[in-house]
Amino acid sequence: MADILLSRRALLGAAAASTAAASLGGRVLARRPRPLGIQLYTLMDLLNADCDGTLAKVAAMGYREVETLGSFGRDPAELRAMLDKHGLVSPSQHIMPPGLYQVFVDGVAKRIDMPTFERKFEEAFSFDRVDELIGACAKQAGPLGQKYIVWQISWPSQLKTRPQIDQLIKALNRAADAAHAAGFTLGYHNHSQEFAKVGTDVPYDLIIQGTDPDKLKFEMDLAWAINGKVDPIAYFNRYPGRFRMLHMKDIGPDGNVRDPGTGIVPFKTIIPAAEKAGVEHFYVEYDVPTNPLETSAAARKYLSPLM
Repeated sequence: MADILLSRRALLGAAAASTAAASLGGRVLARRPRPLGIQLYTLMDLLNADCDGTLAKVAAMGYREVETLGSFGRDPAELRAMLDKHGLVSPSQHIMPPGLYQVFVDGVAKRIDMPTFERKFEEAFSFDRVDELIGACAKQAGPLGQKYIVWQISWPSQLKTRPQIDQLIKALNRAADAAHAAGFTLGYHNHSQEFAKVGTDVPYDLIIQGTDPDKLKFEMDLAWAINGKVDPIAYFNRYPGRFRMLHMKDIGPDGNVRDPGTGIVPFKTIIPAAEKAGVEHFYVEYDVPTNPLETSAAARKYLSPLM
């Protein structure tokens, strides 16, 4: 369950644009640079203490794209002004209606117990109120200039049976319709539990196959996918065009999140395969790091040359 609590970051930055020369009929084409951003959840505590100052440090590291948790409990216009001030753009947000953000902060800080945390999230993500949920998020995403609204979690308790999974898929399709009607695209972010078989079915596969490919895209969290014993590249090859974002998170053999390059995620092969499959945004993410600024800088230092 600790896996689940850890997962919201935001910092998508400018990747150094190395030019890969490819010769085509005598012409030399430069490979376009891939942006490297960051999920700002990585720096959540610092943002809560000093949002403007923390965003300045993010920009100074070289990041230009960031992913948010809603608007971090702030007025989205106020947050947008700070992003603009520091030359940052935000293509996407994880669903976090204003009232839920404080629950999330309290949960990460362990000021509320896990059953209470999960119950409050399930209430906010009630399948009966997905239109209301997406509407609340659209009001935050519009002022922030975002394109994607990401459904960031499905609990293991919601994935125990095939009827439960089917109920989730119906809710996701309704949410995708609501997001589309509001001018946004719904994304789906995984943890490890989506890859645990239910009978002969893999919930993640059922979600991909059962949702509208034009209205629902996916944000692959690499660490939790690897932790779930699956190959991200196999998914990119099997479902080209469905993946639009990656969480560039590393993990060790022990299942603990690590700085990129110090774990078992094969970023060097994943990055080009992801781009070929249609991934547009690459976000650094680290769940509850000991030193968020050092982790964010180390991630950029390791990953930028690979982009």
